Amino acid sequence: MNWKPIICSLLLAGPAFAGEFKAANVLYDEGRFAEAAAAFEKIEPKTANVYFNLGNALFRQGKLGLALLNYERARRLAPRDPDILANVRFAQQKLGVDEVNAPPKAWQRFLCLAVESRTIGEWSVYELAGLWLTVLAIGGWLAVPKLRTGLLVISVAAFFGFAVSAFALGYRVVNDRAAPEAIVVAGDTEARFAPLPDSTVHFRLPEGGKVAIREDRGQWLFIERADGQQGWVRNDAVARLTPL
Repeated sequence: MNWKPIICSLLLAGPAFAGEFKAANVLYDEGRFAEAAAAFEKIEPKTANVYFNLGNALFRQGKLGLALLNYERARRLAPRDPDILANVRFAQQKLGVDEVNAPPKAWQRFLCLAVESRTIGEWSVYELAGLWLTVLAIGGWLAVPKLRTGLLVISVAAFFGFAVSAFALGYRVVNDRAAPEAIVVAGDTEARFAPLPDSTVHFRLPEGGKVAIREDRGQWLFIERADGQQGWVRNDAVARLTPL
């Protein structure tokens, strides 16, 4: 394989990305928010900063559901960034969905906060590090009898870290595949008992509401909100946090 064109394209991608990002920010600073949003939309690959600034441009246009969607996408890439977390909270408060989007039970809220505090890549690194440290500590325990007490403590702690990381990673991956999350972007949305336009309305979802997609039938999605209520909504009423 000829790697030269690939290497050249990678070297050129950085300056091109920086130029597009700067140009979009200039549009935002000039108050041309619709143009800025369009410019941020075109930038690839999407980084946390791109999603964050896109959310800001949409927020300034009053498109709060779409703004929250992009803040949440930014949070997935940079889950501990204070500016992103602040804007997520602010957008949810403006939309009145801060309570709606939170799981009803305290242990569920704690679990979500803990698991979402790291990216999938970070949990993968922690899992691998915990596994190798456990193996090395057990090997040392067998090979160096004088250090067995200390190595036993290290192996137990490392295995605990491995187990926690493996659980968090599995939780994230399984949820993202089995029930990907989405944000309501179409204003007040009706969730129905069946995937039919004339079906009885079961409940309503506010703009900015977060849901899990349990089934995809093309034009209709079977969704579940944080409190466990389920219903059918039109596909165009929500946008997935992980773009297709």
